[in-house]
Amino acid sequence: MSNLNSLRASAEPTVPTISVVVPLYNHARYIEAALESVLAQTSAANEIILIDDGSSDNGFELAQGVLAGVPYAKTYRQENAGAHHAINRAIALSCGEYVAVLNSDDLFAPAKLERCRAIIRERPGIGLIAGHLQIIDEQGIRHDSGFAVDWLARARRFLDETRLPQLALLNENFVATTSIMVFSRRLWDEAAGFQPLRYCHDLDFLMFACAHSTVFLDLEFEHIAYRVHQKNTIREEPARVRVEVAAVIAQALFASGPRLFSTSPGAQDLAAFQRCLRNRQMTELVCFLQTVLPAFPTRAAFYSYAADPRHAATFGTAVLSGC
Repeated sequence: MSNLNSLRASAEPTVPTISVVVPLYNHARYIEAALESVLAQTSAANEIILIDDGSSDNGFELAQGVLAGVPYAKTYRQENAGAHHAINRAIALSCGEYVAVLNSDDLFAPAKLERCRAIIRERPGIGLIAGHLQIIDEQGIRHDSGFAVDWLARARRFLDETRLPQLALLNENFVATTSIMVFSRRLWDEAAGFQPLRYCHDLDFLMFACAHSTVFLDLEFEHIAYRVHQKNTIREEPARVRVEVAAVIAQALFASGPRLFSTSPGAQDLAAFQRCLRNRQMTELVCFLQTVLPAFPTRAAFYSYAADPRHAATFGTAVLSGC
């Protein structure tokens, strides 16, 4: 608590303290630019915590070089344990009232933290903020067309047409990445941290925030540049990705219930829900997982079951066959 008190004392009285946590894994090519985008903020981070998750390249040494003269930055290494573990450990080591995650291949927009601090001051007690993202490629060139840009536009269009934010996120997660999230430490505590999911820990955390806190979608303001490249984790194993998506959807339906819809659900809500299920093409698996979910004492236990290698092959086959 003494560290937190010193952070608060060093900040302006009404300015929320924000810790930036950076999980690093084999991104030597991108990590210097990522960290420079934090250091260039118009409203500085109160601290930077970087965790190298067992990288096999020299990214950690490059990160140490960038942060060597930054008194409020700390760097750590660990054996590879996955992004969710690295993020959770970094948050546990941090002290800010709010946390901003930056994955090691993405970039913060220059005024991201300033913007988030203004939103927090205007909305005391807010749980999570997410904004607009710009797509960039391996060279850092911004894209205004292409697959990723079209996907983002389609996902946002569902939101505009249905005006159901949580359902729209389940339809296609236009928040896209933990890098875009700024959230309260209290929310992270209540959520028991990021769950043991390789691909969808970000979507699960969003769903928990929607069900148990206040989420502000600042979609008219650019918060990050999201780097799309061949080594993005989400590209690895489509069947496993979709099993995790199905498990998160089942958990969200169970936890949120009618909060997914308007205050007086009717025909438009039903049509939006049907459209989401058709788009996802995994209705039977979602129903199955939602049915067995109450047998598990925690979200982590449920997700461990869904991703268990003994079940994953069967579930993955069911998903890819259109169930």
